[in-house]
Amino acid sequence: MHAPHERQRPCDAAPHGSAATAFDDGLALALVDPAGCIRSWTPGAQELTGHSPPDIIGRDLSVLADRPAGHGGELVALLVSTGGGVRTDWLRCSGGTCRSVRWRAVPVPLATGTGLLAVADHYGQRSDRCDPAAADLLLHSSPIGLAVLDNDLRYRFVNDALARLNGLPATAHLGRRILDVVDLPDPQAYENLLRRVTDGGETIDNLQVAAIGPDGTPFAAVGTLFPLRNADGRIVGQAGVVHDLGGTRAELLDTARSQRRLELLSRISAGLSQGLDVACVAAKLSAACTPAFARTVTVDLLADADHADAPAGPWVHPLNTTADRAPATTDEDLPQPVPASTPVSECIRSAETVAFRVNEAEEQPHHAIAVPLPAAGHVLGAITFSRPGTFDPDDVLTARDIAARTAMAIDNALLYRRERLATLALQRHLLPARLPDLPWARSAHRYLPAQDGTLAGGDWYDAVQLPGGRIGLTVGDVMGHGLGAAAAMGRYRSSARALLAVGLEPGQLLTRLDGLDDGTDTGLSATCACAVYDGVTGDLRLALAGHPPPLLIHPDGSADVLEAEPGPPVGMGLDHVYQTAHCLVPPGSLLILYTDGMIEDRSTFLDLDQGIAMLRRAVHHTETSLDEVCDALLAVRPDNSADDATLFVTRLTRVRPGPADDRDAPRAD
Repeated sequence: MHAPHERQRPCDAAPHGSAATAFDDGLALALVDPAGCIRSWTPGAQELTGHSPPDIIGRDLSVLADRPAGHGGELVALLVSTGGGVRTDWLRCSGGTCRSVRWRAVPVPLATGTGLLAVADHYGQRSDRCDPAAADLLLHSSPIGLAVLDNDLRYRFVNDALARLNGLPATAHLGRRILDVVDLPDPQAYENLLRRVTDGGETIDNLQVAAIGPDGTPFAAVGTLFPLRNADGRIVGQAGVVHDLGGTRAELLDTARSQRRLELLSRISAGLSQGLDVACVAAKLSAACTPAFARTVTVDLLADADHADAPAGPWVHPLNTTADRAPATTDEDLPQPVPASTPVSECIRSAETVAFRVNEAEEQPHHAIAVPLPAAGHVLGAITFSRPGTFDPDDVLTARDIAARTAMAIDNALLYRRERLATLALQRHLLPARLPDLPWARSAHRYLPAQDGTLAGGDWYDAVQLPGGRIGLTVGDVMGHGLGAAAAMGRYRSSARALLAVGLEPGQLLTRLDGLDDGTDTGLSATCACAVYDGVTGDLRLALAGHPPPLLIHPDGSADVLEAEPGPPVGMGLDHVYQTAHCLVPPGSLLILYTDGMIEDRSTFLDLDQGIAMLRRAVHHTETSLDEVCDALLAVRPDNSADDATLFVTRLTRVRPGPADDRDAPRAD
């Protein structure tokens, strides 16, 4: 090839196919501008790489590099400075594979500078040593498996015999590591052998190995590995000659199957141990089983075990098997039930494995088995595995073992779910049904369970109307989760309410609350913030027991952190005397009480000051409705907080300031 004539009109980019008019159809052409951006891509280039023009035009030349490379403009500048020439490079093709390409770089004047025209013959390279057609017949017709690996242990050549043995097309091997194609009982030991060839130049004869192909079929083979050296004697890769042993090495196949089964069950057990709810268990199971054991995994949870034998057939909850599913955070954590499919229905009713086929209309129908989930005396549902290959008796035994482990995890998750729902119900029952309707002290609140699916905690809030135009406000958090924490929360809240009613100052109230002994043996302490506001004078009295300080948002939008002498959580038996702090509240200010779940972030270190500053930035106008203020504060709460969160916002004005603001009418939650 020669560079275009000097009188050729420069251009920024040649349109797709325009360069092909100057060359025959056997060439693959790409035009690259000085910045390394691909501007033209011919049909020959698409045939060579598999990349279509819409996928490649406008992208940087480095997208075609087989290994991580710098900016394409650097390569263009280098080739232009050396006058182009002929190169042989590995080219990254579509689908993640690669191929070796011999191509010519031709400098081309463009409006933006000197670019490159890349020219390659996509029909292949010629060889001076032999007839290329004869060499191709030898390599691809050989009954012995042949492969070439580079020094990164990636396939550079695979003949048809080895491709059939591995269960993947030859083109699907290229550019991938050998350990990504076949499943070996001890992959690290096998990689060490391969490294002895590429790193030490060793030849390994009579290497016997058993492996599992991508389709799940085990095979045994014997082979020889030897290094490949260039003209300078440097090792540039290795070659393998592999012979299929068929069924002559049954012990190797049995070893491969057993090792694969143990590894699969180990992965499943590790994944299931992390499930906090039934849908999370299903997601962990699917992630562990695909694609090693099945192409798809579905879990159907029986909606009502008492009606499994109903004439119309059982109903099931089809659990979400997405691996990145977040744990459930609401009561409605199960999908709506649907009628079970015929195979699943038969499996649940008979408590036996049911084999069937799916995707019959497609070119490659899948085989499937529905396996019951056994619990103590009943069936929880079924797991359905499907894949292109059949399930032999050993596979069925493995599937039943998987189902038994999954059933145990689901049964535990259901027990956990029942306790969690009972805790939430108890907690809601123990919280105030309604708040005092005072025009000068309107309140709004929010409660969010923990985002990690753990049992509900002991957060509470309360407001008590007191004589003389006063109101008492408390927010607390029992240290713990579950029914015990909810019950302790009820005791703390009712005690604080009673102590407010007898007129104790906030500090005195916390001191008495700390010494509370109702004869129970819970041992659960709690943090608490207690405030008493006088609607006549605007005086606010505050005491804290191990609790984050409240925020006071002034009518002008400024914010103060209400400091009080910090004391330990109540219920620790330290006989601490809590102190009361005083401040004057301007009319129309917002008092924001909250628990630490509003400011904690388990993924990053977020200290108290940072969390409070985050809340301060969320509120800008005190005249905004209280519901909108609550929503704005919840919007800045860390997404992955590991604790419950309670928020209690009160607009404090004065007694008899005028008609109440209807915008702050309580909203039913």
